[in-house]
Amino acid sequence: MSFRQRHWRHAWWLGLVVFTGFALYLTTWRSALGPLLPVAQDVHEFGGILYGAAVVGWSGRLYPWPARRAAGAPGFTQFGFFLIAGLAVTGVGLLVGPSLTRAIATVGHAAFAAALVIWTVWHLLAHRPRVSPAPRDATPAGNARPGAPEPAPRARDAKPGIPRRALLRWMGGAALAVPLVAATPTLLGMVGGRLLGASGGSDSGARSGFVPYTVVNGFPHVDLATWRLELDGLGPSHRWTWQEWQRESMQHLTVNFRCVTGWVVPDVRFGGVNLEAWLLHHGWKPAEHPWVNFFSADGVYTESLSAAQIRQHQPILATTMDGQLLPVAQGFPMRLYVPRMYGYKSIKWLNRVEVSSREEIGFWEQRGYPENAYYGSYSGI
Repeated sequence: MSFRQRHWRHAWWLGLVVFTGFALYLTTWRSALGPLLPVAQDVHEFGGILYGAAVVGWSGRLYPWPARRAAGAPGFTQFGFFLIAGLAVTGVGLLVGPSLTRAIATVGHAAFAAALVIWTVWHLLAHRPRVSPAPRDATPAGNARPGAPEPAPRARDAKPGIPRRALLRWMGGAALAVPLVAATPTLLGMVGGRLLGASGGSDSGARSGFVPYTVVNGFPHVDLATWRLELDGLGPSHRWTWQEWQRESMQHLTVNFRCVTGWVVPDVRFGGVNLEAWLLHHGWKPAEHPWVNFFSADGVYTESLSAAQIRQHQPILATTMDGQLLPVAQGFPMRLYVPRMYGYKSIKWLNRVEVSSREEIGFWEQRGYPENAYYGSYSGI
C-alpha cells in the first residue's frame, strides 16, 4: 500500500470520527443536526471504536504505523498515532465503567482531542506547499561531448512554482481545520475546569469535565435585579424576585452528573428548592395537572416532567453548585436538576414553570432523544 493510499484512508475515516465528535459537543453543530444528532452519535461511537481497533490492533495491515524517521516523514508523525490511540482508549472509557472511570475519560478525551487539533495544525504547517526549484541541466553549457544528442526541451511544469494539486489539497485541509481550531478553547475548558465568562455571582468557574451545552449562540445574560421566576397554571401567575427566592427552604444533593453522550462529572453538590414540595405548597394538584413544563431564559430550550417522575426522582430548582452560585455555563441563576436522568432534562437558565394537562415536548426530545431520559434509556452505546 502506497503512502498516499494510507494517508487518505486515515484522513477520511479520522475526519468522519472527529467531525461527528465535534458535532456532539459544539452548540451550533448540535442544533444544525436536529433529528440526525443520535445518528451522528452512533457514527462517532461505532466509527471511533472500529478506527481505534484498526490503528491499535490491526495497524500492520490497515493502518501501519510510520517507520521511525522514514524518508520524508517528520519526527512528529508517530505522535499523531499516539493521540489517536489515546482518543480510542478514553472514548471507550466514556461509554463503559463506573462514574469515576467515565469522569477521568471525559477529561482525557477532551485533552487528546485538543492535542490532536494542535498536532493537525502543526502537520499542515510542516507540509505546506513550497515553491519547487528550477531544474538544473545535467551537463553544464559548453561541456557537452561532440556528437551528443541535444537535450530534450523542458516541460512547462518543470518551471519553478507551487503545484496546483498540492496547493488545493493543502487549502482544503486548512479550511477543514478552522472549525476544529475554533473549538479548542471549549476542549481546554473541559480539561482545565474553567470557562471564559463562566462565573455567575461568584468567581467560580465550571468544574473540570463539564461540556457547556447551549442551543443558542453563547450564554444568555441574566441580571439578578430583573430576573423573575414565573409559575403559571394555578390561577394568576406567581412571580419571585431573586431576593424573595432566597427565603425559600433549600436542600443539597451530591450527585454524579451524567450526559447522554457518555461523560460524567462526579460528586457535584447542587443546592436548591425541592420542586414537588414547592409546587404542592402553591396549590398544585397532580391529578388535574399531570405535567410540569419548564422554559429557559434563552427563549428556545424547553423540558417537561410528569407528576410521577417528579414524585419518584424529587428534582430540585438549583441555584448553587459546590457551595457557590451557579456559573453562567451551568445555568445562572437557576437550573433544574433531575436525579437519575440524563443532563438534557436538567434545563438551564430557568425562568418559567408551568403546570399543565399537556406535555411540552422538550428541545432534544424533538430531535430524537428519549422523553423518559433514565440512565440506560438511550438506544446508542
